[in-house]
Amino acid sequence: MDTFSLSILAPERRLLQNERATSLVVTTVDGEIEILPGHANLVGILAPGRFVYQAEGQKAVTGVISSGFVNVEEESVKVVAETIELAQEIDVNRAKAAQKKAEEMLTAAGMDEQTFRKYQLKVQRAIIRQQIGGVSI
Repeated sequence: MDTFSLSILAPERRLLQNERATSLVVTTVDGEIEILPGHANLVGILAPGRFVYQAEGQKAVTGVISSGFVNVEEESVKVVAETIELAQEIDVNRAKAAQKKAEEMLTAAGMDEQTFRKYQLKVQRAIIRQQIGGVSI
C-alpha cells in the first residue's frame, strides 16, 4: 500500500510528525479535500473544520482544526494549525456553551465588522466541535 509522510502540528502540540499515512481529509477555504499518496503538490489555507487521517495499518482518526495551512510536497504532507482537537477530546457541553455565548454576542448592537466576524467564526467552530465530538469512531 502506498503511503506518504504526514505531520500535523499546532503551537500547543505535535499530533503527528513524519508518520506514514494512507489518506488525509482536511477542510480548506475551498471545501474538503482528500490527499492520497501521489497527490499533486499544493499549498492550501485551512478553514475551521474536520480532519480525518488514516495512518498505515491503523484505524482512522478524526478531529477538528481551527485554521492554518496544508502543504503537500512530493510524498510529504504537513498540516500546521492554530488548534487541533481530537474527537474524543471534545467537551460537547463546553462547545454548546461557547456557541450560546457567541450567538448572544452577535445580537449586541454597535458591533464593528471585525468583531462581528470573530463571533461568527466562534459559532462556526462551536458547531463543528459539537458535530465531531458527538461522533464515535
